[in-house]
Amino acid sequence: PINVVLGLKEAGIKDGITLCAGMLHDAIEERVDLYRDDENIIEDKKGIKVLDDYEITVFNKIEKELSEFCTKENIEIDVVTEIIAITRLLTRHKRDFYYRSILNIFQHENEKIKDKAILIKLADRMHNILSIECFNEEERIYQCFKNLFILNNVKKYIIEKKSSNAFMVEPLPPIGKLFKRCAKSTYDGYLKILELCN
Repeated sequence: PINVVLGLKEAGIKDGITLCAGMLHDAIEERVDLYRDDENIIEDKKGIKVLDDYEITVFNKIEKELSEFCTKENIEIDVVTEIIAITRLLTRHKRDFYYRSILNIFQHENEKIKDKAILIKLADRMHNILSIECFNEEERIYQCFKNLFILNNVKKYIIEKKSSNAFMVEPLPPIGKLFKRCAKSTYDGYLKILELCN
């Protein structure tokens, strides 16, 4: 999470809500995974229902803690609503196939939430690919393939939202910077795979 926030900041993102959601982006999914492993839950129909229910519990707990913090610090409660909405969008539910969860981001109706989620997803994928050595051979290829899927969707999104010249403006907006850095990291990831194969 810290590397994701660092990537966001290096792209010029100063929005506290985006940075907070970047810190939380994997928290719920990881808690659900730990619960699944601790309780030896099998991801069949019954197990997925248990995990979905647990995910709701975790979201409610985090939302309550954030609300209490904001109240104590005199921060508008709308901040919590936005952070939770972004985190929900970035959380892969056990009932969803990975690519379905990615498409949910790009099909989200709230442009503000969608934009912030895309920024975080790019920073997250960039970090994952920069740590490619941590994965086994099959997972390395899969990580790169996931990046290509996300990069293709982001490119389409940028072109539709801005224009086909969106990558030629100077200075690049944060989404353009993150897109280029993630694309370069993915290319480097493929080179690393080739090097490791040799």
